[in-house]
Amino acid sequence: MASSSNPDLWSDLSGFGSSENATPDMRAALLKVNAEMFVAAPARDRESIETFEALMLGSLPRGDAATLLALARILAPCADAPASVLDYLVQHSPEARSFLLQHATHLPETGNRRQLATPAGRLRLAARPDLDPATIRRLLLLGEETVAEALAANPAVAPDTGSFKLLVQRARCRPALARIVLGRDDLPPSDAATLYLAADATRRAGIREHVAALLARRRMTLSCALAEEDVAELLAVSRRGDVERLETLLSTFFELSSSVEWRVLELGRHRLLALALKALGMNRRDATRIFLCLHPALSYPLSAIKELVREVQDVPGPVALALVEAILGVRALSRER
Repeated sequence: MASSSNPDLWSDLSGFGSSENATPDMRAALLKVNAEMFVAAPARDRESIETFEALMLGSLPRGDAATLLALARILAPCADAPASVLDYLVQHSPEARSFLLQHATHLPETGNRRQLATPAGRLRLAARPDLDPATIRRLLLLGEETVAEALAANPAVAPDTGSFKLLVQRARCRPALARIVLGRDDLPPSDAATLYLAADATRRAGIREHVAALLARRRMTLSCALAEEDVAELLAVSRRGDVERLETLLSTFFELSSSVEWRVLELGRHRLLALALKALGMNRRDATRIFLCLHPALSYPLSAIKELVREVQDVPGPVALALVEAILGVRALSRER
């Protein structure tokens, strides 16, 4: 907003529109001319905006449906359009409301409330580029997957906000949401590591490279080497298909709370088991035996077990540990010196 070249423009024209001799067509024409001149002005200061606002609010009650719709079309692209004028159009014309909800540069609170009331409205609202933090939080409260996906793709939800962090947390358990978050150019590397399991092969390689570079700048140690009896117990529970006991053992070996949810057999999370075994220092042969015994889904088709074995073979132990921590959202065996 800058200084207006003619702050008295709308006050000079207002008397004509309020004249008792003015016909409805004349009033409609004046409203539209005023709106067009306001939008076309090279600059608008506070005084000119307030003058335009007063004129419009005084004249809008005399406008018919066609005029209100025309005004909505004129004012929608204007960032300086007074919220009170847009609010009037939203409340008094269904056609104007529909147009503004789709195309307005910014919406008055009334428009947001109407959008928030319905699933379709919330989905439209979640895709808008002008979302404010309060509206984003209100959209997230209902936990709708389609709305969360729209917000995840929306640059208006900045990575340094609590709302974005909440989306990343939800994406841990929602692969479709995770893939959308991973597609953002502004995604912090730490959040990308959190969503490693949902990333494609190219992105996973990039995440591992970043983690390796980060670890190279820090002095880290892996403070666990499985004893023979620990490996034997993991193999035994795998032969029984006892995933609950296996996950309990993993929590014990990583010194984690029993409340940590591994869910290693859920589709999309099998790679976590491979990372965990590598982080614990297990060799490829024993890890492969676990994949073959624990559940058929880990070893069929052949490409599935090849992927898991490749993870054990190619990912360095410290990188695997850092990824396990990021995926689970915990601090486990890693220690800085």
